[in-house]
Amino acid sequence: MNPYASLLGGLLLTALGAFGIYKFLGDFLTVLKGVVGVVVLIVGVIFLMIGVSDLRDRLREKREREAEASTGTDMGGEK
Repeated sequence: MNPYASLLGGLLLTALGAFGIYKFLGDFLTVLKGVVGVVVLIVGVIFLMIGVSDLRDRLREKREREAEASTGTDMGGEK
């Protein structure tokens, strides 16, 4: 595709989008208000999943270290 055609198409769509937001500003803001709550909920769930995963990894590492210490697997006599 011709790079100038892409540039012209992008410019045209940008102008059309800006006009649409200006023309339907009230509706746009209503939709934006509704979307903000959903986005915050989704981001919160993602952070919760990351936190739970991190805690599980830390607990697993702690149990592995305790198991190694109790079985004495590090008694190779190396210095």
